[in-house]
Amino acid sequence: MVGRWQLPMAELRASSLRLPRSHRWLLTLGLTFAIAAIALTAFALGPTVPGAGRVALQFGGSTHQRTTAATGTTLPPARLALGIGSTPSAICGFTATTCPSGTGVGRVTLTASADTTGLVSYPAVQVVFVLEYSPLDGVYNPTQDKIPYITCPSGGVPAGLPCEESNGVPFFIANAGEVASAIQANNPHASVTFGLVDYYATNDQWDFDGGSEYHVDVSNFVPANQFGAAVRSTFQSDVLNGGWTYYFSGFQDNFLHSSMITALYGTLAGQGLNWVNNTHHVVIWMGSTAPRDPNYGENYCVSPSFQVTVWGNYAGCTAPTCEPSYIFPTTTSPACEGWVKSQDGTAAHTIAAFAHSAPACTSAIGGSCPIDMIDLVDSATDFMSKDWQTGKTFPGGGVGGTQVQLDVEHVLAAGCDMAAATGGSWNGPTWFTCPDGTQGTLNYVPHGPADKPNVNNPSLLAAFRTASFGPVVATQVAKATNKPMFTFVGHGNIVPAPGSLLQAAAGCARGALTLPTCQTAPTITVANGRTTLAWNWSTDPKANVMYVGDSWTASFNIVANGPPFTTVPVDACILTTCRQAGSDAVAGGLFTNALYIPVDNGTPVQPSFPVATILVEPTSTPTPAPAPPPTPPTLAPAIPVPAQVGTPILQLVGLANQVGVGSVSLQATAAGLLAAGFMRLATKNRPIAMAIASKSGKFTSAFESSAQPENPTWLGKME
Repeated sequence: MVGRWQLPMAELRASSLRLPRSHRWLLTLGLTFAIAAIALTAFALGPTVPGAGRVALQFGGSTHQRTTAATGTTLPPARLALGIGSTPSAICGFTATTCPSGTGVGRVTLTASADTTGLVSYPAVQVVFVLEYSPLDGVYNPTQDKIPYITCPSGGVPAGLPCEESNGVPFFIANAGEVASAIQANNPHASVTFGLVDYYATNDQWDFDGGSEYHVDVSNFVPANQFGAAVRSTFQSDVLNGGWTYYFSGFQDNFLHSSMITALYGTLAGQGLNWVNNTHHVVIWMGSTAPRDPNYGENYCVSPSFQVTVWGNYAGCTAPTCEPSYIFPTTTSPACEGWVKSQDGTAAHTIAAFAHSAPACTSAIGGSCPIDMIDLVDSATDFMSKDWQTGKTFPGGGVGGTQVQLDVEHVLAAGCDMAAATGGSWNGPTWFTCPDGTQGTLNYVPHGPADKPNVNNPSLLAAFRTASFGPVVATQVAKATNKPMFTFVGHGNIVPAPGSLLQAAAGCARGALTLPTCQTAPTITVANGRTTLAWNWSTDPKANVMYVGDSWTASFNIVANGPPFTTVPVDACILTTCRQAGSDAVAGGLFTNALYIPVDNGTPVQPSFPVATILVEPTSTPTPAPAPPPTPPTLAPAIPVPAQVGTPILQLVGLANQVGVGSVSLQATAAGLLAAGFMRLATKNRPIAMAIASKSGKFTSAFESSAQPENPTWLGKME
């Protein structure tokens, strides 16, 4: 009311009206009366109480625009939209059922929905590197059989060794901590932890000595400052025997295709990895081979394979295109699992589909696992490499040959396709561009000596730093403090139902997912004599953050422990609409609220929930029907003697018995008294009787009949 009736006092100053000084007192007096009249009018009208009467379900929502009561200053928009509802519309007091509503228990529902806008940020992220260590990835062992036909034009590479061998694996080992820190720094709003998986072998005719198709190095995800040491103590120490090369790695093994389907399947399935729900799961693959899939076939007859160049084995030049089934500790991958297209007609049997359906991915934020692909620069991804000179005698072979170009294209296309299918990113040689227009940024960096490799690769570090976390960009809206995010405080005699009658429940939704760490049971406390209920968004402090689209709901029963028996507020709240409905903070300043830190402001806020109302009805006790009134006593019938108006009554007649006035008929009583009077007159005063009889014209009477028996004209007896 105050805001509505504010007066433009500055415009009503006496000086601005240019009145004579002697007359300004009239203006002051008039304003005084006007203000008083307005105040009286406002007082007479009184506040309008919303929710009066019975409503099936009442919900209120807090406004996004907040104004301080003291200064009227507009505050930043609230980040959580708060609501409350109560049902049924009426309950009996004292948990009774003997009132019109027939129930003594009501149910309250609290809701909180995250804003539709927020600071673009990522939630907690778990990144797992899937590290391929095929020969050209940087682990080629020079002590293995060399190919005498390879002569590299550039100096520094011994004859028989690869002309273009990436330094990718040595770089990663030496700089794993820096790589992880660069990713964390590029995502400052995320808490990023890292794991590691490695693989190599295919166990087919192009794999002479084998290796691991799936091996977990860092299973428990660690922060960036611990990741470098973890890589050196596991992968380098266990797989590379503390050095830089893999003992069996050489041109006698596969280097154009690998078991990448099996490795990625195990990773997405979480085999041996401590994937944590409610975090974002990202896979970063690094290598330079193609999957065993018919869409990415590799021809080894145009390559520097030892089996072709030395042994002359030209049978079955094409690498296998079916990934065998692999038995993991808790699952088995399908035979001939596809890359991005199914090989067996089952759409789900592809790595791209599995990135959207694996439990470790569907339970993650965003509901999928983006796969970032990094294709290293080496002979397998450069059709102009001198390593292809050994296959020049085969059709399409030789440096830049058509079949060589096809082999290279299959390796790079596989990376582009997987990134596009899973929402990840791709990076590779500068001379290649993906179908979506993404161009590679990686330059070739010489590997250097096998025992002292070059571990610098600026473009590769930049590729890791800018690796995408996928298209699902969570926007943080509100995070918890060290106190509960949501608190309910009843108003007046409205309190949470006691014991098992409370029946409290809560749910946390993120898109189509229900978060398993949601605090479903409230924390019950008693403060200043009031029982309060409190919840957090998550029981995990690290996940106690709400993002755009998140919604929270809690419901519980309430009872009315006493009057007033009218429509009353359910909750203690402090909004203007709350006070209009009769609510306010209770003892100790407690009120129903949300407590959180908005993402765009580091200061905690504590907005009030709106008001809900309920009708409290008095209880009634059944009473017996009233008894009928007693039957009045029966009176003797009155003698029908006509009353003569004006006849004097010479003697009062007393009533021997006292009779209740309510039981006496005055008309009948009067008639009886008159009859009695005449009887007394007739018996006690004979002369009067005779006188009265003589007026009839008769000269004799019944009293004289004995004297004149012959006279037939007497008046009769008892005249």
